Amino acid sequence: MPVSKRKYQSQFHRSQIGRAQRYIRLHVSEPLSLSQIAREAGSSSYHFARLFLAHSGETPFDFLRRIRLIAALRMLQEDPEGSIAEIALSVGYETPSAFNKVFKKTLQISPSDFRNLGKDGQYEVIYRLSRPRLEKEITVNLTRNFEIIDRPSTHFVFLEKHGPFPEIAPPTWEEMFPLINGQLDQERIISYLGLSTIDKSKKGEEAMIYEAGVGVVSPPDKTLKGLQYKKIKEGKYARFLLQGPYAQIWIAFNEIFKTLADKKVELRPEFCIENYLNDPKVTPEDQRQTELLVPVA
Repeated sequence: MPVSKRKYQSQFHRSQIGRAQRYIRLHVSEPLSLSQIAREAGSSSYHFARLFLAHSGETPFDFLRRIRLIAALRMLQEDPEGSIAEIALSVGYETPSAFNKVFKKTLQISPSDFRNLGKDGQYEVIYRLSRPRLEKEITVNLTRNFEIIDRPSTHFVFLEKHGPFPEIAPPTWEEMFPLINGQLDQERIISYLGLSTIDKSKKGEEAMIYEAGVGVVSPPDKTLKGLQYKKIKEGKYARFLLQGPYAQIWIAFNEIFKTLADKKVELRPEFCIENYLNDPKVTPEDQRQTELLVPVA
């Protein structure tokens, strides 16, 4: 198979997995079949389970089980007196006993034990369960040292979506490109940027904001259908460089935030930026370079 075709298929499959994960999250309390999930992702059920496992490190039903548990953990945390049986039923389990069995097998504690952990302990359990499954198996080619740069302001045309970044980013880019290509001249585009932040005033997935778009030479002279415009303010950023597949960006950001915390670098409450430096149509996955920028004070 030609290299270009393999690259296109890899990107297409990641987008399918992202759509499937999003669908599972939105229907977590419902009974779901493999064929139903595959159909929503635009794939055949025969190949889909293998693709899902290869790209995410878990089967669709492992992912569903994990998302149901995360939803249950948040309910247990937010309502200390709520009925465990009602929580079990609300996240898709047919019986409380089935819920308790999966809970203990996965977390090695009971729902009541979780409630007694305290806020810090509870957040740690939720964080560990929320992390991508492949994270421990992947070594990312990320610069260990960073530099502080002054980034100028940028005119930005973008599509915005809300949800877990690794899941929502691929389909957002897939949806954004046809909108851009049909409404913006190529010579006006100066960069391809992904922006992400967490709005602490909101709860759940609505708090996670992802924007896929392009830097342009000047503001659009007309309203663009399906797209938004804003000006990214100038400011200081900690600059890291990632070389490798785009799927590693979110693992790299985890390492970046650990590094900045260890160095006691003060952060600003602005969007993090992914600046894509290569054309993915002609650049092999292992050679793609992405500038990762975190706003600092």
